[in-house]
Amino acid sequence: MHRYLPLCLIVGLIIAFRVFGSMLPESQPNFQPLAALFFCGALLAPGWRGFAIPLGVWAVTFPLGVGHTANPLDFASTSLALLAIFFIGKALANRSLPTLLLGSAASALAFHLITCGAAWITDPLYAKNLEGLYQSVWAGPLGSKIPSWVFLRNLTAANLLFTAIFAVAQVRLPKFSVPASDVLVTK
Repeated sequence: MHRYLPLCLIVGLIIAFRVFGSMLPESQPNFQPLAALFFCGALLAPGWRGFAIPLGVWAVTFPLGVGHTANPLDFASTSLALLAIFFIGKALANRSLPTLLLGSAASALAFHLITCGAAWITDPLYAKNLEGLYQSVWAGPLGSKIPSWVFLRNLTAANLLFTAIFAVAQVRLPKFSVPASDVLVTK
């Protein structure tokens, strides 16, 4: 059971973040640690399982149709971003907590830039010039109540929190043992 504890922790955290995010969609949009899921997945398991486990958790907890589009280009850019984040996590495996947190923030930024860049390229709402790219990455579409930078801020905050909880949970505390001379034996 102990070896499944990290996986249970990841699933529980993702569900908690999904519930929290759905309770506050206007004030906390995109408060989802999707990038951290794949970043921490790279730290959790070796090889392909480090990507497969988060992919399975993502498939179960982020179903298509619930606030997501079925646009194949959106799916492709998201998949590319998640794969890049997985490799960032692999590159930072076995590092200190501050380095992991910095990597988690970099993962959020990479996710934001890749997905917003793809939206700029494919979405007719954005002019195909530097102003359109700025609008996609920072300001959001014309008439949007929430600028894109808010999504980046919330994604980064969620990733940092998720990664910190995950990293702290991975710390193995020394086993508590009582010296035999301190044990009171009664007959």
